[in-house]
Amino acid sequence: MAQENAMLAQQELEDFLEDWNRGDSDAMREHLSFPHITHGPNRFVIAESREEFFQDFDLLRSQGWRRSTFDRFEVLQQSGDKINMLVDFRRYGADDEVISDMQVFYVMSLQDGRWGMQYRSGGPKPGQFPASLREQAVAAAEAALHEFFDAFNAADNEALFAVNHVPQAILFEQNFIYGENRAMPPVQVNFDRLRDVEDWSRSEAENITPVQVTPDKVIFEFEFHRYDSNGERYRTVPAAWVITRKGEKWGVEIRSLMAPSFNLM
Repeated sequence: MAQENAMLAQQELEDFLEDWNRGDSDAMREHLSFPHITHGPNRFVIAESREEFFQDFDLLRSQGWRRSTFDRFEVLQQSGDKINMLVDFRRYGADDEVISDMQVFYVMSLQDGRWGMQYRSGGPKPGQFPASLREQAVAAAEAALHEFFDAFNAADNEALFAVNHVPQAILFEQNFIYGENRAMPPVQVNFDRLRDVEDWSRSEAENITPVQVTPDKVIFEFEFHRYDSNGERYRTVPAAWVITRKGEKWGVEIRSLMAPSFNLM
């Protein structure tokens, strides 16, 4: 089933690109899941519905673009209703010259029985910038991730804000949480409610792996576990988090969560 789902998700991407190369926005919308997030260099754009999704092909053509190709697909994290994929792609100009050679991270989600692209974030391929910049970005972003969990376990919203960006979004199954300011979830956490509802005591992250890196953005895949007041692990959640640099601050900007597993008592 996992392989079949991956093939279906990849086919949706390939169909999306075919419609993209025709400049057919109406057809492209059929290959998306919503809310749909396009994550650009300095911001992300959210389309809550099909009607809100827009792609400016006139702007692309004015920049020399004529068509794009996908060159390599890599399935990363996968669950029954979500698949993360890393894809190499190229853009070509009027004389079929390559005008950009890049990599994009996609989150594909299952909605109403069909796979669709819900999140995309592009960037240069590994090797297109110095290895030292990659190492610095990974180190800084991973430090921010660990600081996040330290602040979370201390139930310290002030410290959490130091490693969170606003606005921020979470994708979780069919749920979408969008925090437009620091007082809103997911940036602000109600720890009293978390303790009351789940008997939560602490959370821990492990198997932290960078899957896409640029000098100003790192996407990590990892698992985090929640433990109750007895020290028993009661939930495990595979996740992909996008940590970006804005000015001198590295912080969490997007969180995409897979379906959790629960420990049976």
